[in-house]
Amino acid sequence: MFKDRVPSNFADDEVAIIERSTVRLKSGEERNAIQLADSWEAHVEKIDRDRSLPWSDRSVWNEYDLCAAMSVRDYLKSAINTLPEKLSEKMAAYVSEADDVFRSITVDDSGKRMAAVADSDTSGRGWWWFRVPDSGPITEDLARWNRYEDE
Repeated sequence: MFKDRVPSNFADDEVAIIERSTVRLKSGEERNAIQLADSWEAHVEKIDRDRSLPWSDRSVWNEYDLCAAMSVRDYLKSAINTLPEKLSEKMAAYVSEADDVFRSITVDDSGKRMAAVADSDTSGRGWWWFRVPDSGPITEDLARWNRYEDE
């Protein structure tokens, strides 16, 4: 399924466990932790690349795309939590590189604007819901949601 993308530090028996441990997305599709980690990493890379582009560039992502990326990270957390403890820790270490990049390109945020964008309560959600890009088009888009900061 994803054998060509398996990190080299995962043994075959660990991969088999991960393949059997999936989470169901809203769409009904199922994904495992490695697939979701790859997706999270791709989302983080796109958000980072877009920071240097102008808001007028039609290829840039907006605040709803950021919300989608955060939802991917939510699913990833759920997928990691389905794994046995040692494998869960190993998977978390694998994900830490993308998490570190996300932290490095974002700043702390109250989460109120993202809650409004997601039309969902973000209390109790992961740390990623409380970080937003430090620059770029998404930052400009989020400025339209500043009214939620005063609530």
